[in-house]
Amino acid sequence: MKQKVKILAASILTPLVLAGCGGGEDTADPGMPTATSATLLASFLDNLDSVRSAANLLVDNDRRYTNQQTTGHLEINGNGRYDPDEEPTLGNSPIRNSGIHYAHAAGLTGAGETIAISDSGFLTSHETLSGKTLTTGAGVTVDDHGTFVASVAAGVSSNMIGVAPGADLVLGMISLDGLTVSTSSLTATANAAATAGAVALNNSWGLSGVDATTANYNGFFSSSGGRDYLNALKNYAQNGIVLFAVANEEPPVPSVGLLAGLPLFEPTLQDSWLAVVNAMPEQVGDDIVSATLLSSACHSAAAWCIAADGTWLGAVDASIASYAYNTGTSFAAPTVAGALALLAEAFPTMTHQELRIRLLASADNDFAEFTQAGTITLAPGFNHAYSNEFGHGFLDVAAALLPIGTTVTTTSNGTEIDLKQPLVVAGGASGDAVSRALQNVEVATKDSLSASFGVQGSALVVNNSIAPLFSNDDVARFDDVQETSFGGAAFFGDGHHIPMDWGDSDMSFAFYHKSEIGSESLGFGASRSFDLDVATFEVSAAFGDDTSALLSDWNGGTSSSLVSVGMALAADLSEAAQIKFEAGFASGREASALGQSANVIMNAASLSIAQQDLFKRGDSITASLALPAAISHGSTSIGLEVFAADGTTSMRHIPIDLSPEKREVRLSLTYQRPISDRSNLGVSFVHAQNRGHIAGRDETGMMFGINTRF
Repeated sequence: MKQKVKILAASILTPLVLAGCGGGEDTADPGMPTATSATLLASFLDNLDSVRSAANLLVDNDRRYTNQQTTGHLEINGNGRYDPDEEPTLGNSPIRNSGIHYAHAAGLTGAGETIAISDSGFLTSHETLSGKTLTTGAGVTVDDHGTFVASVAAGVSSNMIGVAPGADLVLGMISLDGLTVSTSSLTATANAAATAGAVALNNSWGLSGVDATTANYNGFFSSSGGRDYLNALKNYAQNGIVLFAVANEEPPVPSVGLLAGLPLFEPTLQDSWLAVVNAMPEQVGDDIVSATLLSSACHSAAAWCIAADGTWLGAVDASIASYAYNTGTSFAAPTVAGALALLAEAFPTMTHQELRIRLLASADNDFAEFTQAGTITLAPGFNHAYSNEFGHGFLDVAAALLPIGTTVTTTSNGTEIDLKQPLVVAGGASGDAVSRALQNVEVATKDSLSASFGVQGSALVVNNSIAPLFSNDDVARFDDVQETSFGGAAFFGDGHHIPMDWGDSDMSFAFYHKSEIGSESLGFGASRSFDLDVATFEVSAAFGDDTSALLSDWNGGTSSSLVSVGMALAADLSEAAQIKFEAGFASGREASALGQSANVIMNAASLSIAQQDLFKRGDSITASLALPAAISHGSTSIGLEVFAADGTTSMRHIPIDLSPEKREVRLSLTYQRPISDRSNLGVSFVHAQNRGHIAGRDETGMMFGINTRF
């Protein structure tokens, strides 16, 4: 059974010769973007920040992109006026609307990939196809439509750039016998696409008036030629993706066409099939907030349908440098085909069927006109909504290059880590030692759709928040600011102290406590002081959980405890002056379920001098130099799958020295004087160098306080 063929495009406008006149200031051909080893290393982007500026420069300044944004509207209905419900404006950019500029800015061009196209003819000498490997079928003639489609999918010149300008093309004819289609050339193109390993087989045509019904299916594919074509499609679909544009009819036809809806009758094709509709989006930033459907809807093909902007400046056959503006599903389809080529370059280990899933899963469906009709499971545990009008939503190449769903990495012991949680919460005694050890490590991760991404190891580390130099409690208890303790408090924090007398000496017991959601940490300590006539000597010890979070938490799978000892020696320099030296040591075990556990040793020390009655009777000034608790010895390692320089991955054990590169040195000066019989005024100044044991990070603070006794 032969059917009338309809080329699915709006009327081609008068061709424009753009050679020598550009839409931007740069009139030279800047060439194609080039993927660097850095951008290709991690297959592909873990965020868009690194390419955002370059992407915006392309669409705002490069004439190949700005030519897409000519003002005015595209006349479709021939009435000579702008009808916003059915005629798109030309100020929008199909490249920006689909996030293609981010891929280009990252260096992706579809290089090494092939797109096959069945169409009505091609001007293969057009400048947009120059330098490209073209495989043409028998009997290929010249025609506007196929030339335009090919330029959108993979064209590049000084006047325009298509979606995948580095891709090669297989070009085959839609052979016409009057107004009917001959399946032999379609079969030949599908077979050529399979031989070439083409990522996409684009079909910007349809059978006029032939809806997806059982009768039409049986009628078209009952002949030997129809069966040969169906078998060729099935053979190609084992490794490639077939795209069919839906109808452009206005008002929209009530059902999808036979070929766009073929998986309704051949369910095994669904995983390799895409139906494409034409829509014009409205964007705020990178987000689509509204969309107007310019073609028929997806209808019963919604589960494998996607929308794209089919309004382009493309190549036409008037000359080798002629262009025109046009819109239609004919040009939305090669936009999606080109996007598949970009993804194939970005994710070289993924199958073409996995790339198709990625396009559908990343489609933008968060806009006003999207009405959910159902959901489909694209991957185990990953569902995506679709609508009868827009299918899975609007093509978003930038989103397809980013991790989708849950991102995980696997350690050498087989533990799978969900990166919604940090790999490591670095302990306060390590400073930035852990993040420095992982700084140049590209950790291999996978998202919910099995795509590989490289993430800087340091990005998986969260440093413990650093306590402020002063707290609100310090204002209320100003006297304590001068009394820095390097006994148990150096390692366990402030505790609840219970003083006791023990003969000629004083004893104190301490209880340390920290409560968090789902857990509590406890510690116990004791100290004893001795009067040596000329000095006071104090010794202390403590044991318990890491209540001050000095040790690292390895993905929540650790338990850490500390034992500490300390000493303090205080002596009078005069009746009004004192000097005090304190030092403490602690030992702990940084246990980790992700790698090698580590024994660590920490220390802390301070030296302070106090003077009373300096300016006024009853006043005091204290100067101190302190080294807060830091790891002095200790190392661990963690086994992670990482990317090598050539882009391959391997399991690697990464050594981590837990001692900070530079430790914090804190200088403080506190002055206090009475302002009444019951009140004191105080001021304290603190300067911390290498704050939090992070090299080069300095912090200075000052506090005023008033203490009143009631």
